[in-house]
Amino acid sequence: MSIIKSIAGAAFGVSFLMAIILFTGYGRNIIPIPTAKYIFIGAGGIGFFLNLIAFQSGKHHPVYNFVYWSGSIILFIGLVFILMIWPYAFYIVVSGLIILGVSFLLPSQLSDVKPTDPELLDD
Repeated sequence: MSIIKSIAGAAFGVSFLMAIILFTGYGRNIIPIPTAKYIFIGAGGIGFFLNLIAFQSGKHHPVYNFVYWSGSIILFIGLVFILMIWPYAFYIVVSGLIILGVSFLLPSQLSDVKPTDPELLDD
């Protein structure tokens, strides 16, 4: 599973670099905009797909992971809509950000279970 997460992290890194090129304009002389769009969409999609495969094995609760990754995917789709200049992109981005915000309000662990060790002096 760690190999899948490493590949997903690398894909997110490449996608992030392409987002910098697309949204800030730095590096446009190195990579043309259409190529950066396709790399951004492809690498981001691969990263999200691989993280969805491995999200059950994370350290957080599966419900938290599901809400977080659902919001991330909706936000990614909204960014693709912005790049392709399709309608309703703003609403998709805002809804993705709202879902991401809700995920941060959820507890990341199901319960805070303290280890019961009889050798501990402080309770």
